[in-house]
Amino acid sequence: MGDETPKARKPRADQVRNRDRLLAAAREVFRADGASLEAVARRAEVGIGTLYRHFPTREALFQAVYAREVEALETLARKDDLAAWMRAALEMMATKKGMVTALAPVLDKDAPFFTEQSARMMTAVAGLRDRAVAAGQVRDDVSADDLMRVLLGLSYGPGADASRAGLLLDVFLDGLRPR
Repeated sequence: MGDETPKARKPRADQVRNRDRLLAAAREVFRADGASLEAVARRAEVGIGTLYRHFPTREALFQAVYAREVEALETLARKDDLAAWMRAALEMMATKKGMVTALAPVLDKDAPFFTEQSARMMTAVAGLRDRAVAAGQVRDDVSADDLMRVLLGLSYGPGADASRAGLLLDVFLDGLRPR
């Protein structure tokens, strides 16, 4: 007998469009309102059933948004500079922050998904840091870990204030220049 494994079907164009609209809407809703799936469906202009067909749980939607954001940061890291990447990463963390509070009871920060995303982020920032040091734009005594700590502190640390995070990041970036 031949191979009877069914081939995976390519998603229909409307399914791809709906998924993309849901992910874009979720990014905006998570950043502004937190974790309302109904608000995501409304913003994407689809029914709640469409949302649940694509993402059966809040966590599944959050993971899809987060993975897409990390992928965008990886792409940006290949073509842009450290400062632009750090600003984009700060924006991504602001998006993530809205969901983390709502999902804290069910999120396992040690799960393979999150450790993989963290590793991808560290690889991106390490490459950017190395290029910036080689170009004489950044001090060589600052590590990729230091850069991530600053982003995390600006986003989640005590007294973190999204309205001031960009200004504080600019101050930090100015301090990265070699003496």
